[in-house]
Amino acid sequence: MRNTFLFAVILFIIASCKTQQDGNGDSEKYDPAKTYKLQLNPAAASTYHYDINNETEINLEVDDKKIKNTSETEVGLHYKIEKDSTGNFLFTMLYDKIRLKTKKNDAETAADAANASFTLDPVEKMIGILKNATIVTTITPGGEVISMTGYKEVGDKIMAGFAPQDVNSRKMAEAQWEKTIGEELVKKNMDQLFKIFPDSAVHLGDTWNLTSRQEGELSMIVKGHYKLKAINSEIALIESEGKITSTNTMPDASGIGNTVSTLDGDQQGQFEMETKTGMLISCKIKATMKGTIHVMGRDVPVTIETSVKMKGKKTENKTN
Repeated sequence: MRNTFLFAVILFIIASCKTQQDGNGDSEKYDPAKTYKLQLNPAAASTYHYDINNETEINLEVDDKKIKNTSETEVGLHYKIEKDSTGNFLFTMLYDKIRLKTKKNDAETAADAANASFTLDPVEKMIGILKNATIVTTITPGGEVISMTGYKEVGDKIMAGFAPQDVNSRKMAEAQWEKTIGEELVKKNMDQLFKIFPDSAVHLGDTWNLTSRQEGELSMIVKGHYKLKAINSEIALIESEGKITSTNTMPDASGIGNTVSTLDGDQQGQFEMETKTGMLISCKIKATMKGTIHVMGRDVPVTIETSVKMKGKKTENKTN
C-alpha cells in the first residue's frame, strides 16, 4: 500500500507541475471553482490498443493441508470506435492475444489462443474462436454498456463443435465459456475500462460512489468510492477504494467439487485517463477478500487476492 500511495503522490506532483507550466490558452488550471465533466468522448474512427493482465490467488486449508490456486489471464485487444445516431459509442473489439495460466499446488496448465488451429485442448479452441471473433459493444457517454453483439455468436460457434449426443461435454464447455472465459475476458474487462465515471460534473478533489457487479468464476459486488485526485488538459488521475462482498458458488475452487463461498474485503484502484476523451491509458486494481467456503459439510477459511493491470494507448487507424 505504501508503494501505491507514493505512486499516487508522485503522479499528482507531475500533473500539478505540468498544469502550472502549460502556459496559456489550452491548459486546464487548478481552479477550485472549475468543474469537469468526465465522460466518454473519443473521436469517431479513433482506435486504441490495450494490454490487460488479471491475476487471482486463492489460499485455503483443508484437513491441515494447505491449498494454493492461482490463475492469470493476459489479453491484448484493439478497439475501433464509432458513434451512433443517438450519441452512444460503438466499440468494435478485436483480440490479438489471449493467454490463460492456472496452477493448483504443483499442477500447472496453460492455454494460448495462438495454438487454436492445431491444438486438441478444448480451452485453447474456445479462446481461439474468441480471438478471431468481432464483438461490437454499445456504450453510453457515462460508460454504461447497453448492448453487445457478436458475443452470443461466439458461444454458439463453440457449442456447434460438439456432437448433439455429447450432452455432458456440451454442458461443461458452456459453463466454462460463460464463467471462466466469456465473463472474465469480455464483460469484466469492459467494466474495468469504462465503468468509473461520475454522473455529474465534479471539482478537483470531489468524490462519487458507484456500485458494480463483476461476474466470472468469482462473482462480486463492489461498492466503490472514487476521487478526482489530479487533472490537467491531457490527463486525469482518479483513485478509488471500495468494499467487496461475494456470496456464490465457486466451481472446483479447491479441486474437490463445487463450494459455496461467503467473502468480503477491500479494493483499491488507480486510473489514468485522457481528460478530453475519457479513454483510460492505465489502471491498477488490487483487492483482498477473506471469508469461508462451505465444503463437505463444514466452513473452511479462505483468502483471495486479485490484481488487474492495464496499459492502453491511442493507435493509428490503418485501413486495409
